[in-house]
Amino acid sequence: MVGSTLSGAGLLAAIIVFWGCSEAGGAGAASAGGAGALFSIASVVVEPTGRSLFVQTTRELSGSFGLEEAIEVPGNSRHWAHEGAVYAGLGGEATLVRYLPDEAGRLVVDAKLSFQRYGVSGIPAGIAFVGADKAYLILHEALVMVVFHPATMEIVDEVDISSLAKPQLSLETWMLTHYEGRLYVPVRHIDFDAFVIDPQVSVAIFDTDTDTLVAVAEDDRCVAASQPAVGPGGAIYVMGEGRNYLTQLIASQREQEPPPTCVLRIPAGEASFDPNFYVDVATVTGGRDAVTAMWQVAGDRSSAFAKVYYPEELPPDADLTGTNLWGYPAFKLWQFELGDTITAVETSGQPFSLVDFGGVPVDDGLWFGVSPDSANTTAYRVDPHTNSATAAFEVTGLLRGIHRLR
Repeated sequence: MVGSTLSGAGLLAAIIVFWGCSEAGGAGAASAGGAGALFSIASVVVEPTGRSLFVQTTRELSGSFGLEEAIEVPGNSRHWAHEGAVYAGLGGEATLVRYLPDEAGRLVVDAKLSFQRYGVSGIPAGIAFVGADKAYLILHEALVMVVFHPATMEIVDEVDISSLAKPQLSLETWMLTHYEGRLYVPVRHIDFDAFVIDPQVSVAIFDTDTDTLVAVAEDDRCVAASQPAVGPGGAIYVMGEGRNYLTQLIASQREQEPPPTCVLRIPAGEASFDPNFYVDVATVTGGRDAVTAMWQVAGDRSSAFAKVYYPEELPPDADLTGTNLWGYPAFKLWQFELGDTITAVETSGQPFSLVDFGGVPVDDGLWFGVSPDSANTTAYRVDPHTNSATAAFEVTGLLRGIHRLR
């Protein structure tokens, strides 16, 4: 393992920036030093006082990783990588911090970009890097999509997304998918006070050449879009309530019939859901619901993976109020073959796991974490060709992400 340590207070002091400006290092993201393989690993440590993200580097995805050589990023922060650099989106401050690995592979703060002028409290999940000179950040609280230059760490444009809002409901976006000049943005409308979710699936589609909204694909056959997956021929597949199963939890707690989890499809090149394509997930999983988005291995358009719920694995005294279900290891990964007909098979070699933070594509495999108690995680690699999972390494905290830096 290689890395460096920076306390939470030290990092906050290092990233203080003037409102609405950026501070970029002279080297630039493309000049990350060193040679040989290098990966970044991020994990979240949950404590009574809150959460912290820890990011560290390694030359091999094996062994055991503590926190001694990790950089601490305070709060419920996020972690991405692009062009050999690590990007941390702060959870308690509207700042994106870029790190570059030095010759030894240690991460060094290189640049910061502030989004404070938009009045948001932190960096959300909706970020997409679409090239060396272009990236998007969806600030759903501010109803704006910001276009920024990831190398210079400068804001270059913004797109008004207020047309996506609905009265009396908060707008939420989630993980984005970029494919052939279009950005697919899953949208959910929710009232957290009343626990009401707009009962439809919505995906906003943007043209990344013109930075304009093409259309909003909507479908009321199921609820809450998740991160889209790209299938054969470029069709876009969406898991209804693959966002986090919250619609079903709310319905169950109100003693109502939960809506099904489903798979919908936007045909290649089109901007609306196919009215003749609908798959109730339970019909292809032996009666089980999916509880996450469909995650894909890079370059694989034939299949995707999602976690599936096994209610019989819950303890007899399980407390399912609120979102407590997410804290029980009652889920397993399944592989979904995409196409005109959807089939699904449980992935072999895995134990039961929490819903957790999701699957991460690295090279030709998909990685996910198994944590029995949120204190430590075993990372598993899934081979999409054999649909089998193999334990690879352990890390302190909940695994939040893995990226190849070089």
